[in-house]
Amino acid sequence: MIRYLSADDIRQIHAEAIERYGGVPGEHEPGAIEFMAQKPTMEVYGSELYPGLFLKAAVYLEGFATRQFFVDGNKRTAFLCAWTFLYLNGFHLVVDQDDGYAFCMRVANGQAELEEIAEWLHEHSHSLPVL
Repeated sequence: MIRYLSADDIRQIHAEAIERYGGVPGEHEPGAIEFMAQKPTMEVYGSELYPGLFLKAAVYLEGFATRQFFVDGNKRTAFLCAWTFLYLNGFHLVVDQDDGYAFCMRVANGQAELEEIAEWLHEHSHSLPVL
């Protein structure tokens, strides 16, 4: 069973990113975070719009990196949402800070399609041991 991020989870991730790395807290659009929390779960005629764990993680990364839902820290929140989602579902995203930053900038600038983002996340993830 896939564990998704709730709107409250996303807000907490953003708050922790702002507290740790600096920036201005706050949201631009009421309701937008709820939409993004639900987007990876969306279906059309009973078929998932975003099948597969890494494509769902890519939805979080692309969604927050390319849109200004928060006043500040959108790319940090994007990366941390994807990281947290994968962790909750048994994967550890391993990437150094420079590579992660460079990739997030590519995503934010519209230079990576959703499938490419999913592939990058998959290539940089390792299965966590099952306890």
